[in-house]
Amino acid sequence: MAEAWTGPCRVCGREFGENEKPDANGWCAKCRALLVSRSTRVAWLPTVLFALGFYALVAWGGLLESRFMVVWLALGVALAWVTFKVARRVAFDVIRSRMTPRAGV
Repeated sequence: MAEAWTGPCRVCGREFGENEKPDANGWCAKCRALLVSRSTRVAWLPTVLFALGFYALVAWGGLLESRFMVVWLALGVALAWVTFKVARRVAFDVIRSRMTPRAGV
């Protein structure tokens, strides 16, 4: 298991107070909140594109007039939610790797 981070924040360099502690990667709460906010904003683009594509596919297939329209729309919402969660996680990891300073650089 990795040892607890004891130095300043790896991103902004701010020292941690007595009641503050870094996350497992040595980030302060403010930098992590910024990272989560950015990754959430980035994740909306693939989610909206997926939802529009799914709606176009359902409309093209004539499934909006079927008895199971609610099922198709619920399936689309569920798949869009999964798309959002996956896209946010990927964006989180990509942005985190780009924000973390490299050792020796």
